[in-house]
Amino acid sequence: MPSSNRPGRRRRKYEHQPAAAKFAGRLTALRALRAEDYAAAGDQALKLIEEYLESVAEDYGYRNEGSLRRYAQWLRGKRVLPDDLLDRVEIYTEARNCLAHTYGLQTTPAFADELLDFAAALMKKSALTAGQLMTRDVRTVNAHDPLSSARDLIVEEGHGRLPVIADEELVGLLTERDVVIAQAEHSPEAFNGITVFQALPADAMDRVALVTPDTDRDTVVKLLRRPGVVACLVTTTGTPDERLLGIITHADLLYRM
Repeated sequence: MPSSNRPGRRRRKYEHQPAAAKFAGRLTALRALRAEDYAAAGDQALKLIEEYLESVAEDYGYRNEGSLRRYAQWLRGKRVLPDDLLDRVEIYTEARNCLAHTYGLQTTPAFADELLDFAAALMKKSALTAGQLMTRDVRTVNAHDPLSSARDLIVEEGHGRLPVIADEELVGLLTERDVVIAQAEHSPEAFNGITVFQALPADAMDRVALVTPDTDRDTVVKLLRRPGVVACLVTTTGTPDERLLGIITHADLLYRM
């Protein structure tokens, strides 16, 4: 249990990493291949685009067999990607059909470059971010609120965890377990006099990881895999002294799988 009336400002270092796209390594390899065999690089870039769109579609719930055109049409209906990108996918679908059915026709160096650049732009636009994964309606409690009030929120509204704020700064995460332990250790009368802050363990901030809205999903997944971390909290620059924009739990990731 914390030993003062105000949690110390323990700044968690924000780990900002560049967007980690699932197929980035393959794209890098294709750019290297382009110098040796532009036709093969172009053909494989089309395959990469198709498989990447398949991955994005599956992230948003697509569960059927598909093709380059089908993935693009389905994602258009979900409004996941800008129409101009999906229009280009339609063009590349036709180009792919021509390459497959016209004897002697090969990808040109310029077209190979265009496909590789498009694949990079597609990955940048479609990568799931913390801003897309987060639940926006975040209920918070003040550190000096009665713990009984927080318990009522948990019971009546089904919140399994509540961010705790003190002096407009995040100081921890209250869980159902904290409430249960406090109830077990105190009589009903004593429990009614306990504050949220008094029920927080000393490592309450270690339960959360702070991210920004543009943090990529791979980074969020890695943070939630850390021992003891039960939620990622989203703020504008990933610091605890800002307004909470959203929360990401393991359930939010499961929904996107």
